[in-house]
Amino acid sequence: MSSSDGSTDDVIGEDNDASLSDMKKIMDTTISDGSGKKKSYWAVTMDTFGMAHGKEGKNDLWLERVEQGVPMLREYLVEKDKQLLIDQQKSQKKGTKNPPPILFSSWMDLVPLDEFHATQSQFLKAFLKWSIKDKEDTVDDNTDGPKLIVNASKARRRLDSYLDWMKDNMAQDLSERPLTLDSVVDVAKIWDLQTTVSKDNQLIWWMDVGKMDREKIKATDAHEHLRYLVWYCHLIMFDTNAQDHGVIMMEDLKKMSLWNAMTLIPMDVSAKMDRLTIGVLPVKMKGIYMFGAARWLSLMMTMMKPFLSKKMRDRMIIITESIAPDRQKYCDELFGRENIPEGCMDLHGDTPHDAMFAKLEKKGKKKAKKAKAKDKGDGEESKDRKEKVKKSKDKKKKEDEP
Repeated sequence: MSSSDGSTDDVIGEDNDASLSDMKKIMDTTISDGSGKKKSYWAVTMDTFGMAHGKEGKNDLWLERVEQGVPMLREYLVEKDKQLLIDQQKSQKKGTKNPPPILFSSWMDLVPLDEFHATQSQFLKAFLKWSIKDKEDTVDDNTDGPKLIVNASKARRRLDSYLDWMKDNMAQDLSERPLTLDSVVDVAKIWDLQTTVSKDNQLIWWMDVGKMDREKIKATDAHEHLRYLVWYCHLIMFDTNAQDHGVIMMEDLKKMSLWNAMTLIPMDVSAKMDRLTIGVLPVKMKGIYMFGAARWLSLMMTMMKPFLSKKMRDRMIIITESIAPDRQKYCDELFGRENIPEGCMDLHGDTPHDAMFAKLEKKGKKKAKKAKAKDKGDGEESKDRKEKVKKSKDKKKKEDEP
């Protein structure tokens, strides 16, 4: 590509410089799909989008309520742990050359429950809620029998995808250091992602490319970016608004060029991030609003359109200046000023910056207070029990006296 002074330049410029050949060259780049297989970036991306809503099988088990599926998935995890032990014992068999290290003894070791003050039941419910039929898919369901809306088989498959992704990408890391806010806070400051809740109770995930420090992003180890996104995705996954009502993604891309978009993070790491957020995480993306999109993105969306489900196509929305000449007014009407994070995407909002961290801290304090009250109650109950036993013994002793 030629620069303004006539010299050859490998950098694809802003907005109008990305051509079909530029795009094809990048999409044909060979990367790992996350499981060790080598594929083109395009093939990995298409696989990921194909996982967005999951598949329904002819023999899938359908339930009426989420609660019915929890003991089923819990038992499934018990069986998975038994198989894990067998596989690990085989891998460590005497005579095995270079046996792999054992990084976890249970699949639940890969789930950061404590950091997000969650329980195993809450974790499993996230997958079952994700498998619930969307309202638009139940319009024609006029049967008189029980309303079977929870696909337990689909939830189990999503759980497998999640656990496999965590094993392939985070097992080594989690065996060496816990996934905590303190451990990702420096990268969090670089990305500056925000979350709020809409007036329809949906979780809104805000990403403002203009607020990101691109130099710091490139200077930071790529795995640290992945690690932060894993932390943030779990923050969203354990949010009841996200589970019950889905997620809206708001992105301000600031006319980022194709080259910058594809090289800001190494492509294989970027593909892993996409797989986690779109193809693995048990939350439903109800809409992705893209502001400040350069023209190459519209071209790419056109290329992808035949390979996307109608539901996914309808939910990916490029917001041009003609659609929203007044961005503030558009977002106020969409979500309400009170549900916009102050300063994000150059908007005024009534939600304080980093409010989601305060929300997590409040959740932790509430859980600690509840546990303390339970311990106190258990202690008082134990004390009362001892008093009753003592009184009973004293009474019996007096009755036995001559």
